[in-house]
Amino acid sequence: MPDTETAPGAPVGSEEFCRMCGYDDTFWENGWPTSAICECCGSQSGIGDSGAKPGSWDGVRGLHDFRGWWIGQGAQWWHPHSKPQGWDVLQQVMNIPAPWRTPPPLPVDRKQRVLERAASESLGTETVCRVCGLAGPSFWRDGVPTETVCPSCGSESGIDDLGRPGDWETMRAIRTRRGHWVGLGAPWAVPAARPAGWDVLEQLGAVPPVWR
Repeated sequence: MPDTETAPGAPVGSEEFCRMCGYDDTFWENGWPTSAICECCGSQSGIGDSGAKPGSWDGVRGLHDFRGWWIGQGAQWWHPHSKPQGWDVLQQVMNIPAPWRTPPPLPVDRKQRVLERAASESLGTETVCRVCGLAGPSFWRDGVPTETVCPSCGSESGIDDLGRPGDWETMRAIRTRRGHWVGLGAPWAVPAARPAGWDVLEQLGAVPPVWR
């Protein structure tokens, strides 16, 4: 079982689950990385998770960034032959110890975000959430955010989804938000809006490639 009782900021000795995706293997021993490459997400201990510190948003932001990119690409397995039948990505990510996945984002400076909109770009009128792929509401209209709060991931257009299409650096905020949401188990902000038989990977597949 994952060590969910680890205190925020405490040193981590041995880790049996990938910090990115929750895959079961030995990634750290006695506080040192084993250099194991995760057969699921392809991250390498001591490389992909270098510099991460458990228990704070800043400490785990890089993990969310990679997880958000990986899940946005369809959660493809590095070694497909290792993928078990009936695999459930949300069940697996819950193996990740809480200090590596649950610290909440820093408070939003809304005035600063509004100023940052000038440096971001839109595809025009967007009816798919850039973070989670929910289709339907108008999140951006004629290049202007509608400030719609996504009923699925809870992201607000024009606040939580700023970036330039296809630009890796400016889209970190989008990927990080996505990685954090998935790390929590992809809970719906409005649970009553979640359709029967909902599939997180199917929904994420609707995210335009430039926002992944």
